[in-house]
Amino acid sequence: MLTEEHLERNRNTLAQGFLTTGSRTSTYPCAGTSLWVIWHLYNNCPGPEWSVMCRGCCEYDVIRCKCPLEGTRVGYAVPCCRNAINECDPCIIHPGCSVFENCKRCNNGTWGPRDDFFVSGKYCTECRPGWSGGDCMKCGGIIRKKQGHLVLESYPNNARCEWTIQVDRAFTIELKFMMLSLEFHHSCRYDFVEVRDGDSIRSRVIGRFCGNNRPPPIQSSGNSLHLLFVSDGYKNFDGFFATFQESSACSSSPCLHDGTCILDSSYTYHCACLAGYTGKRCEHEKNCPPHPRLYHGYHQVVPGLEPQTVELICNHSYVLSGDARRTCQPDGTWSGKQPLCLRACREPKVSELVKQRVLPPQTPFRWVYTVKRTLSTTASCTLQSDSPTHGPPSLPQLPPGYHQLYTHIEYECASTFYHHSGSSRRTCLKTGKWSGRHVSCSPVCGKHPTFDQERPVDSHWPWLAAIYRRSSNGHRHSQASDWLLVCSGALVNQRSVVVAAHCVTELGKVYPLDTVKIKVVVGKHHRDDQRDSKGLQHLRVASIVVHPNYDPNILDSDIAVVKLLDKARIGERVLPLCLSAIQEEEVTAGQGLVTGWSPLPDPDLGPDEKARVGLVHLADVVPCEQQYARNGVPVSVTDNMLCAGEKPDYGTSNICPSDTGGILVSPANPNEIQGANAGLWRLLGLVSFGYDEGECDPGLYTVYTRVSNFKDWIESNMK
Repeated sequence: MLTEEHLERNRNTLAQGFLTTGSRTSTYPCAGTSLWVIWHLYNNCPGPEWSVMCRGCCEYDVIRCKCPLEGTRVGYAVPCCRNAINECDPCIIHPGCSVFENCKRCNNGTWGPRDDFFVSGKYCTECRPGWSGGDCMKCGGIIRKKQGHLVLESYPNNARCEWTIQVDRAFTIELKFMMLSLEFHHSCRYDFVEVRDGDSIRSRVIGRFCGNNRPPPIQSSGNSLHLLFVSDGYKNFDGFFATFQESSACSSSPCLHDGTCILDSSYTYHCACLAGYTGKRCEHEKNCPPHPRLYHGYHQVVPGLEPQTVELICNHSYVLSGDARRTCQPDGTWSGKQPLCLRACREPKVSELVKQRVLPPQTPFRWVYTVKRTLSTTASCTLQSDSPTHGPPSLPQLPPGYHQLYTHIEYECASTFYHHSGSSRRTCLKTGKWSGRHVSCSPVCGKHPTFDQERPVDSHWPWLAAIYRRSSNGHRHSQASDWLLVCSGALVNQRSVVVAAHCVTELGKVYPLDTVKIKVVVGKHHRDDQRDSKGLQHLRVASIVVHPNYDPNILDSDIAVVKLLDKARIGERVLPLCLSAIQEEEVTAGQGLVTGWSPLPDPDLGPDEKARVGLVHLADVVPCEQQYARNGVPVSVTDNMLCAGEKPDYGTSNICPSDTGGILVSPANPNEIQGANAGLWRLLGLVSFGYDEGECDPGLYTVYTRVSNFKDWIESNMK
């Protein structure tokens, strides 16, 4: 029976328990131990075999372990000591403690169904891969197979396992580690697997491995390998998994060119070669003669290719006709036919707007006249022609995109709305270059063949562009907005519209509006877009360039170029307008047509309202200024302006120029507006300002921007 003196002494002297593993020692302070537990331990030890553990630091604890295969949980009451984090660790001095800790963690196996692990020595009923025996502590053995695997899963502390792998004597062994998870040390001092080239621990060491990095495949020199696994008394990892299979010197198919590998021993072989090949690995073949010379070119050996291969390359301005590579064949000849380097012309690049027709070269027949001496007594001479019997010889094939010498290509524009520039016919010359000049097609400007002089208001003006500005709908907190038609401009190429500067700037300002506030619509005839929905093109604006001399106070240099983000599609309803041919020409007489939309719709016409048109006569600056002064509006008409007044008796004129942000156009001869015979139309002016006293007065002048003064500036901003 334990006395109070014993209890007090044990309390003082056994306040700590020690766990010793190999050369490392860890201290676990006892915690939570009561006098009742110590009394219970000393009076209730399971038997004499447990007496060594019956100390005051020990206590019973029920530890539950989940079996890895069945998933069932089992619990056992075992003596243990509490560690620094108040966990109950089995007392290591018990011979089965390490086994119990292994089972506690469910590492190698599962506990048996009864609590007799110490008495019977059968601790586990099932073992994890690589382990065997009633305690799941046995590992290793001799394996005689052609192929298989080694696995050691969740190894315990202080384990030692040895395997010997053997295959038939004519073969060697290839070992591959598929998984490796051992405690790492730079020299693999603690936990390691060691591979030896032989069948015992005394064989030559191939390598010692640890950590997580898998070693490369291991090849034995004979028919056996020896593996040793060792773990120390500290830390556990997942183990390793390796596969092995028998191999021989012929396993890697060392013979080239379909040679047959024959084993001499487990690691020596020789190759039986096919006809035409020699060498240890059948790597040599019958040599080909030097490659023939390539006229106007050269050849070079392609490195790294077997059999020998050459690449054929032509000199500059020559093109290869035939195979670009030739290979030395087993019979000692080069594959394919000898190619040729020929003079040829690369096909010129043209746009999709250009149609071309290739005329193949015609090899002319050569008529040979010979003087044939007859044996007749007349000794007459007769001219005979040797006519060809098989037609012209076939020409060698060229790579795609090249043409033979003297090939002709004829060009024309794909549409009548484009005009052709450059040579209409080009020939591949002997020098390998094309005759003539580069071919392109650009939209025809100022073409209006359907203009009807008798009914000008019904004419559709293909270059007329509607300029819209985005405007708030008047609600302060609303994000909705509407597009308002404010001006008319002239399309001068597929990406440029010329317009009065005051249409694309704020009142009294010189800088342009934000591009998102402006859009351009072409192909438009009616004011209501629903009437022309099929032909309309809504184009976004990329940038707006206002003339640097624009004066918003007197509207001098009132001109701007709107550059389009979207490219206008040219067709019957959309064509560009020509600029004036002569810059700074003096226009003081003649006539023109002004066309465009009024900023305000005509309620009387509704959706049937069309672009308005009217005939105007050009006037001198002096009467224009005098008229404005008489009406109380003194203005200065600069050299950058034109004056024009309406001719009300022309056709069915429906325009009042002074309130129309339109454009002034005329044919090549402004005095002869005669339909299709009037020639190409050109842009004369842009409506800049005017005045009116209510009803439209035909006698009042409107001032236009003189476009001819800005031709160079416009063209520089059209690029």
